[in-house]
Amino acid sequence: MIHSDEGREQPVSPRGKPEEPSFEPVVSFKVMPPAEERESSERVRRINVLLPGLYAWAATVLYPASLRGVGMLARWSAALALLPLLVGIALGKSRPLLSRSLSLHGFLAACALTWILLGDLLAVDHLDPLRAALGAIGWVLFAFAWGASREPELIPEDDPRALPGEPLAPRGTLPAGATAVLTVAVMGALVPLLFAWRVTRPSHALLAHAAAVAAAVGLVSSGAEIAVNRGKWAPIESASRRVTHAIVPLAALTILLLVGVIELFSS
Repeated sequence: MIHSDEGREQPVSPRGKPEEPSFEPVVSFKVMPPAEERESSERVRRINVLLPGLYAWAATVLYPASLRGVGMLARWSAALALLPLLVGIALGKSRPLLSRSLSLHGFLAACALTWILLGDLLAVDHLDPLRAALGAIGWVLFAFAWGASREPELIPEDDPRALPGEPLAPRGTLPAGATAVLTVAVMGALVPLLFAWRVTRPSHALLAHAAAVAAAVGLVSSGAEIAVNRGKWAPIESASRRVTHAIVPLAALTILLLVGVIELFSS
């Protein structure tokens, strides 16, 4: 041991040189929510998955399989399709990977098998539009139920795997009126979706809904682009150059219009 100028002793290495003082890293532990709160959150998550899954299964699998004329194989498949969902949810956090595989992938695969066995009973002319729409809503809710939200009192920056660094500043701000433009686009996208339900012919209803969805997606995408890029437009190209770029879409639109006119007058 040697003495420093301040009179404090410092450790000496075997070579006679004073060793550098070592500092133990201070480890901070984040206060986790109580076990009861985590268990309650897990129970709510299971219910959020179970209820939409039960509704979607009853509306789109059990009901068609219970109709008159359905074979026993399809009925047994419909009844057993619910088993992966129940078993997966019952496993919970004890086997998370197996639970997700059963209650998500296994459940969807079993339902798809039942739909294949039902065959022509799921044709467009046999479907009730209102019941089909409610079943689609059930599957949408089931998909949203699998989304994971941030747990209470969990701060992402406190994760030990997070890389330290300066906070990322936004690259810019939305122009004025962006929310209003996007709202108008969303409201306009609802118009073709509503008009598609006015098509009464079963053979044309599917095409009408597909075209309505495509139009709605295009309107929302264009509205979002206009809302974000307002005030940042590039110089407008010449009319001939713009027409040249639009030849293919205009030709496709003309062909579709001609086919619709021919179909209208031929019927």
